[in-house]
Amino acid sequence: MKYQKNAKLTRNAQRVLRDFMFAMRDELATTPFTKITVNDLCARANYPRSTFYNYFDDKYDLLNYCWSQAMYLVCLDEVHATQMDGILMETFDRIYQLLTEHQDYVNQVLAKNNYGFLRANLYEYMLTIAEDTFKDAMPIQSDLPIELSVAHCFDTITTVLNWIFVKQHPTSLAQAHRYLAELYGFQLKPAPAV
Repeated sequence: MKYQKNAKLTRNAQRVLRDFMFAMRDELATTPFTKITVNDLCARANYPRSTFYNYFDDKYDLLNYCWSQAMYLVCLDEVHATQMDGILMETFDRIYQLLTEHQDYVNQVLAKNNYGFLRANLYEYMLTIAEDTFKDAMPIQSDLPIELSVAHCFDTITTVLNWIFVKQHPTSLAQAHRYLAELYGFQLKPAPAV
């Protein structure tokens, strides 16, 4: 990506990034990712190709920027649980909530991009974020490599999310927690009294 994530962005740069992100969002709801072109994105965002290439290397680069903004909304870096089951549940809850809030959009994107590159790309992006976020937070309980523990935890989360949102089995958060506990093999603790 041509812009620096940690650099302070001008208002113009923020606007351009936002406009291209929204262009990708709108295109994904109507067109398979494989058929989206840079020209399509530029037309929808109302910028010339040169502006696109000032910020992004290609449409894949823009897609990664979109994933980063979605993960920013999930706030994985704020997960504060210290036990494996707490990390699993808190991470799941954040992603579940985001998907629930945007269910109609998720369904539109899945209708056009149900299988293939888009899903694999999102999975790999989120796994990388999970590894970076949790490698120091996850309790070490064996000689198992931390990357393998994180991948197993994340696979459990994505399996349940896939069941609920992609396979379209509407499930309450409480039932989803029971699925996670059963699949991961731990006992659910009662919720703290309010």
